[in-house]
Amino acid sequence: MKISRVQLFPVATPRQTGIANQHVIVQLEAGDSHVGWGEMSDLSHVPMYQFDIRELERMLNELLRGRDGRNIAKIEDDLIRFFPDEGHMYSRSGLVRQGIDLALHDLNARAQGAPVYHLLGGKLRDRMRVCYPIFRMRSVEEVPGNLERVEEKLAQGFDLIRVYVGANQGADEAFLGQFTDRFAGRVQIKSLDFSNLLDWRRAIMALERYQELCDFMLVESAAPRNDIEGLSQFRRRCKRPISEHVLHIHHGWQLLAAGAVDILNVSPYLLGGLRASLRLIALAEAARASVLIGTTQELSLGTAAVAHLAAAARVLDYPGDNTGPQLYTADVVKTPVAYEHSHLIVPDGPGLGLEVDEVKLAQMTASAEWTFGTDLAGVLDRTPTNRPSARQQ
Repeated sequence: MKISRVQLFPVATPRQTGIANQHVIVQLEAGDSHVGWGEMSDLSHVPMYQFDIRELERMLNELLRGRDGRNIAKIEDDLIRFFPDEGHMYSRSGLVRQGIDLALHDLNARAQGAPVYHLLGGKLRDRMRVCYPIFRMRSVEEVPGNLERVEEKLAQGFDLIRVYVGANQGADEAFLGQFTDRFAGRVQIKSLDFSNLLDWRRAIMALERYQELCDFMLVESAAPRNDIEGLSQFRRRCKRPISEHVLHIHHGWQLLAAGAVDILNVSPYLLGGLRASLRLIALAEAARASVLIGTTQELSLGTAAVAHLAAAARVLDYPGDNTGPQLYTADVVKTPVAYEHSHLIVPDGPGLGLEVDEVKLAQMTASAEWTFGTDLAGVLDRTPTNRPSARQQ
């Protein structure tokens, strides 16, 4: 089944919170009539550069055209050589590999008339518990709106949230205290996510106050990026499990060897797809560590891939973060992935189990605007420029 063409479709889709995010949809054509779809998810983070889409498409065609699409291992090996690990949180190389990896799995599974999880070894579970994100607050004025968002999502069946903290301790304390008063027994907090904003000493001091106000399962990213020693110091002083995003397989080994984490946050968008993610899960299993599946908030194609990964993962101890289709106001598929009671349902159809709406995709590509703007805090916090704290600046 030889690959005949790679096509890339840039799209931009607004979130319910107001900010628009850029993605690239990947289409692989192979054989007489086989097609596979993938996704390079959420390129709207810093560093503030984007792909030259047409040049990237040309290079991928040069690399992949004529290759046997069934030999995912060999294609992955070549992609790692041409798009190597960059060692930071929002690696553009990882996103390129993710898009091709997902499309190859979709292509091969569709050709077999089977779900992607069959290519990953089968299905251990048919759903994964997930949380809805409450994004970072830079002023107490943002607290009431976020409490109302929790109420709104609870009415839709989401009783688990993740709370981004660390930008404004007063706002964090106001939200967490009022959250407990209003939602205790009805909604749980999966994690307090510091997003590498604070050094470990300040994170410990903040956490001592936060845990007086609310209950939560775990703490994420409680030291600056790549400060493995600082994260180890934090873990020695924290009684809750500690999670960190894994940038590549050696980084995962470093985190475990240093005693810096209890949980590896495994994300296909960072690691370069499903195969790389399974290797990290195996590393966690060997170290008797835990795993959760993280996110950059993918569209439905990327989220479906995560669901298939969750179905096959031998270690999956904590809820994931994959609720992108609940955040975005538009998508490229005919029917988005399904959620039930804070669980992401594993699709059972051929391939990733979703059908791309090619008319909608063409419309979204034609109208896509690729810009970061100048609001750095908005990019970091995933919130719009008209948030209350932005108006105070």
